[in-house]
This record gives sequence, structure tokens and C-alpha cells, in this order.
Amino acid sequence: MRRREFIKASAAGLAASTISTVGCGTSSDLVGDGRKRRILLHGGVVLTLDPRVGDFEKADVLIDGPRIARIAPTISAGDAEVVDCSGTIVMPGFITTHHHQYETLQRSMIPDGLLTGAWPEESYGSVVQNIWTAGRIADAADPNKIVWDLGRPPYDPEDCYISELVACLSEISEGITTGTDTSQSSHTPEHTDAMIKGLMDSGRRMVYAYSAGIDRSADGQAYEFPGAMHDTTKGIGRIAKKYFSSRDQLVTLGFGGGPGPAAPGADFTGWQLARAFGASIHNHNVGGQNIVMSAAADPRNGTDWSDVTFIHCTRWQKPAWEIWRDRGAHVSIAVLIEMQMRHGMPPLQQALDHGILPSLSPDVDTNMTTDPFSLMRGAFCLQRALANDLAFPETNPGQLPVPQALTCRQVIEMATIAGAASNRVLDNVGTLTPGKEADIVVLDAHSINTWPMNNVPGTIVTMMNPRHVRDVVIAGKVVYWKGKHVGWDVDKLLGQIEQARDRVLTRINGHAKSGQLPRGNNSFTGPYRPNFLASCCDKGQNTTSPAYVLRP
Repeated sequence: MRRREFIKASAAGLAASTISTVGCGTSSDLVGDGRKRRILLHGGVVLTLDPRVGDFEKADVLIDGPRIARIAPTISAGDAEVVDCSGTIVMPGFITTHHHQYETLQRSMIPDGLLTGAWPEESYGSVVQNIWTAGRIADAADPNKIVWDLGRPPYDPEDCYISELVACLSEISEGITTGTDTSQSSHTPEHTDAMIKGLMDSGRRMVYAYSAGIDRSADGQAYEFPGAMHDTTKGIGRIAKKYFSSRDQLVTLGFGGGPGPAAPGADFTGWQLARAFGASIHNHNVGGQNIVMSAAADPRNGTDWSDVTFIHCTRWQKPAWEIWRDRGAHVSIAVLIEMQMRHGMPPLQQALDHGILPSLSPDVDTNMTTDPFSLMRGAFCLQRALANDLAFPETNPGQLPVPQALTCRQVIEMATIAGAASNRVLDNVGTLTPGKEADIVVLDAHSINTWPMNNVPGTIVTMMNPRHVRDVVIAGKVVYWKGKHVGWDVDKLLGQIEQARDRVLTRINGHAKSGQLPRGNNSFTGPYRPNFLASCCDKGQNTTSPAYVLRP
């Protein structure tokens, strides 16, 4: 099959319903095509997160088409399908703001790896970005010398498609109804199209933050990133015209270009290019506070940065934070990844000290789970650990002030309201508010892990995990019901992504344009294979300290 035919056939083959009945006094119409004109979520604890609406120990939520029609202690059902939500928490769907979804077929590839390090040291940069994404490795002593070049990106478009699709459906099962895809895999127009199609086929609300791939135009391969102002034939202009004609659709357009020149020699910035096509802006920034200062000094970038989200924001000093606050920009913190991969301390306290409620993001499956409960718990515990440590003279001899400790509810707001604001969808989702679209998650609290329930935010943040996600609704459509995906054959899906992983690995071990893939510190060789049973990355990252000795 041609690539486009493969993607089309894959979606058709996977979209086979796995559910025939729904139970709980409801009919199969509720999940037949996923949408019912009116649905009543009855008798659950309702956490709206909207102070104008309030929260309820027990209430009903009426969904009419794609929107929330009413929330009240008791609602007459009329012709609505009634869903029994006793023993559950009904709340807005979780929202994340940064995830490299094309990497999903590389799950847990380098769980012990750090962010940077040249091959043969195995790191995110050398393994994920060089071998699996770019298909080439530079000499550790001379970055300008290429020691292995596959001559092409190892991923084909269909590999990007299945990764995007699995990532979206995986996060739906975790209660994440909205995400931001920052996949750096736009190697060709076909790769870009496949990723967008994977997002759209999933039925999840998403921002596609168009980001650069590997430019192999010198090898005769098409490359169109980033595009140009007023040009709808290539790059961001092409995909804006083809896929993103309306902001009312579930998948909307973002852009990964920065505040400097959009491309070499361009007289316009990446932010200008994004705004010209109505895209939100999503940039990575690890220890790059000078980029903030330069962006502010360039009048082309304007002074209203409410459409800009910077990801990570580690190791910034006060002047950069003040600019960020004063211009209304957003912050996305990948709290688990930043701690694990050596980005720097997650800047939760700095953001809060400057009046910024950060959103949360999973970042990369290659190193860490996307589970929103882990993200919330990680942020909650880290901020409180650092704040609480200042309460003791032994660990705070300078008597620095002890900041307020985060509450469970504030962390939930990071994972909902702040995420919606960052993705520019707060007018539509992020709270349970009549008139907004019905992006709702139903959490089963009547569980051996969580019952009896004495505090609702605390149960969510300190007790729950994805197994407590019972039902998920996106824009009024039931997409996850009683712990199962609606309309997808999950076994086929898992087979597809395993085959994609094997295809990519086979290409990596295939005929190279130049050189030979050298031996890594821990990976198997002849042919190359990631270390399956031992550590991916325990050698070469700390050559001076002795190894830990474990004793019984």
C-alpha cells in the first residue's frame, strides 16, 4: 500500500466498536455513535472548579448535544439518558500542554537517561533525537563529523500516525481530554499530514503545535517547515488552509517557532508567522532566559504574550519571570521529566511567586508516564517538599521566608484551568460551566483504594490513579465508557504500534547512507537493540562517584 492508503485502512480497521451494551439503566444509544442528544450524569459529587457555579456534594449534570446545559442538585431528566454517578466524582477533563506524541512507540526507551549526552553515552538526545528521529549520529569529540547516517528519518508517516493515535487514546483512558502535541517529526509534508490525521481520528481535543523535523532536502526529500508569511502552499500556511479552517473544531493549530527569525534569513519572527495563521505559540526553553530578554527587546513580537506558552522555564532569574508575568504569557511544567532528566529544578515556586499558575505536561513517553495523577502528585509533593524544608533551621540557616504550600485543589486547577488557558480553549472547556462544551471525566471513588471519601480534591490528587477513570466525555460524545474505549479495537491498535516499532528498528539496522551504527554504552549490538532487561543508561553519566552498593 501507499502510505496514505495504509493510514486510511488502519483507521478503518481499528475503529471497530468493542462495546455492545452499557448497563446502569442506560441504552446502547448512549455509546452507539458516541453521542446522545441529552445525557444526565446523575447523583455524583460535582467538582465544577467554577466559583460562579460552585461545587456540589451531590448533583446532576445535564449534557445537551456538545454542551453542558445545566448543573443543579436535582434536574428532571425528561428524555435524557440517565447515567448513575453515585459514588463518583464528576469533574472537568484533565488538560496537558506539552507532549511529543510521535515518540509513543519508543515508550520507556531510556527510563534512566538524562536530557543530553553524546553517543556512546545513551541520553534522550543521542538515542531518541539522533538515532530514532534523525537517523544519524555525530562524533562525540567532533559534532560536525557524522559517524553514522541512515540517509532518511527512521519513521515513515504511518509510524507517526499510529504513535499519535495511540498517544491520544491512551490519555483519554487516563482522563486527559485535551493535550498539546509538540512532535518534532515534520520531516516531510506526508509526515505532518499523518500526525494531524492521527490526532483528528482519535476524537480527542488537541492543539497540534507544528514543529520542525529533520531537513533532508539535500538527499532529495521534501521539507517544508516552517513556511512563510502569506504563503498557503507550504509549511504552516498549507496546513492552516487544509486542516484548520475553524477554531471551533476539536483539533486546533499551534506552532513551535520561536521569537527569533522564523527561518535563516527571514525578516519575520516565528511568533509573527504563528500569529499570521491564527496559531497559538508553544516553545521549549531550558535555561534560556536570554531568549525571553531578546524576545521582549524585539518590537515585532508585541507586548501581549497571552498566546505564548514556554515549556520547562528552568533556571530562569527574576528579570525573565517579571517579563513573562507582565506580558501575560503561560508556563508549562513537565515536573516529572524535569526532575528525572536533569533539566533543572521544576520552577513551580518561581511561577507561583510571580502570580502564574503553571499548567502540567507529560513531555516524553521515552522516559515517564503521561498519567495526570502522577503529574499532579509530583507537582504537589515537590513544591511542598521544597517549601516545608525551609521551616527547619537545619536546612534554612539563612531564615528565608517559608512560602505557602500548594493545596490539592490548586494542583487540580493546574491540570485543568491553567491547561485550558495555555491552549486558548478556556472559553470552551476547563471548568464545568453551563454553556461550555462537555469535556467531562467521571472518576470512580467507590473503590477499595479510595473509600470512604472524606475530601474530594485530596482523593483525586493523593489517592487516585488512571484505574479510577470510569467514563470520559469529549464535546458531549462518550469516548470512554465503564473503563473501555468506545469504537476502537484496542488489541488491533496495540498490534499496529508494535509493528511500527519493529519497522523503525529494522530500518535503523538496515543499509546506511554512510558509516556504521557504533556501539552504545548499554544497548545490544549486532543488530542494535535497546537494552531490554537491564539499565539503558547507567554507564558514562557519572564517572567520578562510586556506584551504589546494595546490601540486604
